[in-house]
Amino acid sequence: MHLVTADAPRRFAQIWPSESTGEWVVREGTLGRAGRVRETGLDPATTPLSQLAAPFLDQGFQEVQDGHYEWVVAQFPAATAARDRTLIAHASEWIEATLDERGLGHLDGHDRGKRGDDGKIVVNIFAQVLDGNLGAEAVMAALRAGRADPTRASIGYRVADADIWTVRYERRSGKLPGPFRI
Repeated sequence: MHLVTADAPRRFAQIWPSESTGEWVVREGTLGRAGRVRETGLDPATTPLSQLAAPFLDQGFQEVQDGHYEWVVAQFPAATAARDRTLIAHASEWIEATLDERGLGHLDGHDRGKRGDDGKIVVNIFAQVLDGNLGAEAVMAALRAGRADPTRASIGYRVADADIWTVRYERRSGKLPGPFRI
């Protein structure tokens, strides 16, 4: 369960059963920053999720609905198919972990293909996040922490129902196929 507040500073809480211990785990913190994780010592078989969520709901937290996510994309110039597969696998893992740790959202997928306007081959990695700007910052942090070269990536975001992308980080390497475009 993923809960957030609407008031600034936005806070989040995530509740899930641990795969290793079988106990409920709670992560809470300020949206966009690494949350604090604690094991509750409570068994999901005897303690319902609603019991753990009740204190957060009483404080004004609300469950995140699917339509409230914004989009973030990390765009890389394509190389060889093998290098692109490795990039997608590693960058996806880093991005997913960072977004989850900061309570922002989740990875949504990737594609590799031509940009519509100029035909340049690029790799796009997409994520759905609660705040586009914070999501773009988290994606850049994930790329810096991992083994991806963040100077090769352009990162943009947009609200769910918009067509215009806001570029948060523009690639800085001169060997790349032009500016950010989907």
